This record gives sequence, structure tokens and C-alpha cells, in this order.
Amino acid sequence: MKWTYIICCFLLLIINSGCTSPNLEHPVIEDLGMIGVMGFDYVDAKNVKVSITLPQPSQDVEEPGQQFSSVVKMPHEAIMDMSTLTEKTLTPAQLRVLLFSEEYARKEGLWKILENLYRDPQVGTNIFIAVVKGTVEDILTGEYKDKPDINDYLIDLLTPRTITAFSPFTTIHDFIYRNTDEVSDPSTPYIESVEEGSLKITKVAIFKNDHMVDTMESEEAKLIEAMKKRKELPDFSISIPAPDGTLQDEEMVTLKFVNTRYHVKVNGDLEKPKLFIYLYVRGSIVDYEGKKDLATQDNRIEIEKKLEKQLEDKVIKTVRKFQKHGIDPVGFGESFRIQNAREWKKEKWIAALQRADITTHVETRIISTGTIR
Repeated sequence: MKWTYIICCFLLLIINSGCTSPNLEHPVIEDLGMIGVMGFDYVDAKNVKVSITLPQPSQDVEEPGQQFSSVVKMPHEAIMDMSTLTEKTLTPAQLRVLLFSEEYARKEGLWKILENLYRDPQVGTNIFIAVVKGTVEDILTGEYKDKPDINDYLIDLLTPRTITAFSPFTTIHDFIYRNTDEVSDPSTPYIESVEEGSLKITKVAIFKNDHMVDTMESEEAKLIEAMKKRKELPDFSISIPAPDGTLQDEEMVTLKFVNTRYHVKVNGDLEKPKLFIYLYVRGSIVDYEGKKDLATQDNRIEIEKKLEKQLEDKVIKTVRKFQKHGIDPVGFGESFRIQNAREWKKEKWIAALQRADITTHVETRIISTGTIR
């Protein structure tokens, strides 16, 4: 009886192993479709249109990549659904970019999608996030001549470079950290399709919690990155209006940053908060359009004073925008939290920021004008 039982078990094991293909459980790498970019467009309050791209490893194919779209409720549901459209088993293990349409970012927010992807062990934490103007599907299906496939193109576009250093280059980890932080709020690059079939980071999208509320122009964003103590910043173009308000004597200066220093002084009082923002800018003039001779010291000092006034106005204007929306992308609240650790709540800080008295001083030093004599 004992031997009969053993033989039956052995036969069952052979039958079960023969009915299961090893490729169903563990597909080889050649059978995997590596998702490079995943995007989300607004449909309604319950559904989202998910678009993905798959790079084509073969050099013989006509198209450098494949695009698929599906209307679902959750991102992983889209992966399962679109797996039926291709011969590959789709996987997010090589996901590098997440795109959200502006409509989706404003109406639904990013948290639901990011939270579900973040808990997937296959999804890395250094995936770039960006908001796009229009729909993600149009971005992914657009024609970009003389450009690599859309996967490499977007990865290269969102990789940190000095020329686009006004962009925060946000990853999943960065966004979740900022969104759950007790002081600051997240921001992401804002991408637009421009002429001649190209994509461009034009602005920075700013968020209250996980919902997009506004954008910052690149010149405003450069000042914010300086306040975040980023060391390398791109050139900064500043228009200096004429005293009489006419365009005839307007001056234009392009300043190349050499280095910046920033600090903020606060009174620590959440009931009557006061902030003093100090920014020191040291740089070279690489372009100048105006009537002054920058070879003379008096003219350089005059330009410095005008630049200080313009930069101060931009800092105040940008911080006023933060107060209006009740957000803190810079992290001003950290100085207040140090002095109010026991009773600290982010909601209380945001309320304090919105009524805070804010002043600023920008000190500018021109170390070179490029004048040839």
C-alpha cells in the first residue's frame, strides 16, 4: 500500500510538470517588452488613458519604437490589457519616464498613480516625471525628425543639464518625498511640443499636495533653484525698462552666473511671520543691448543696481505666487519648524506663509563685461 501511494504521487508530479510551460512562469528576456515611457491622459473621474512606448531592440525594424494605449482605472491594469496587443510580456522593469497631461495633473493629481507604481518592486525610484501641454498620446505619437526614438529622446531631454537647470528634474522619489514632507511642495518640468517637431522644457509645473496649480516661467524658476542652492545655473536674461517706460531706452542683459549665495532670516512667529530673503549673485555679462559703455566702472555699478531691482521684483513676484496658492516649493518653512518643532503642522505653516510679511534684497556683482579694448 505504501509503495502504491508513493508511485501515485510520483506520477502526479510528472503529469503536473508536463502540463506547465516554464516560459509561462519565467519568460526569457527575449520575450519581455520593456516599457520605456508611460503616460496618463484624463478621461473622467474614474478612468485614465494610459499610453506606453516600447523601444525596438532590432535595427532592422522600420519604426524605432511601438506605442500602445488603453483606457483603464489603474496603471498595472493597463499593462495587463496592452500585453494582449503585442507578442511580448510587458514589464515596467526598465521604465524611465512618466508623463502626465496638464488636464490630468490639475483634475486628478499624481498621487494615486505614483503610489501604485511606487509599491511595485519592479519600478525604480529614479524615474523622471514631467507634465505635458496637450495630451501625452499626441506627444508619444508625434514625429520628431533627426531625433532618436521617443524613449531615448525623452530620457535625454529630462536628464539634468546646465542649460535646463531651471528645471527641478523630478523623480518618483523626489515627488513623493516633497509631497509627504512637512515643509515643502513638489514641482516638475513642463514640456511643450514646439515648431519643427521638437519637444522643449518651457516652464516648471508647481503643485499643492499632488495637484498642479500653476506654472513658473524659466527665469522665475532659475531664481528658485538658486534658493535651493543649486550650484550650476543657466544664463539669465533680464530686461531693464527705461525710466520713462518707453521701449527706446530699454536695456537687455544676459548674465552668466558664476556663483550665488542664499539665506533666509525669519522671526519664528507663526502668528505674525516675517521672512527676509537674501540672494547674492555674482556673474559675467555675456550679452548687452543698450547705450551704456560697460567699460566704465560707473556704468557697471549703475547696471548692477538696476539688475538688483529687477531681480528683487522677480523674487517677490514669485513668492507672492506661492502665497496665493498656499505652497512652499523652496522650503522656507524649515527655518520656522526649527523654532516651532512641538506644535508644527504643515497646514498651520501654509496658513502662516499666506499672511507672512516678506522682504528681499538681491546683491549683484558683475565681475566681467567681456569688453574688448
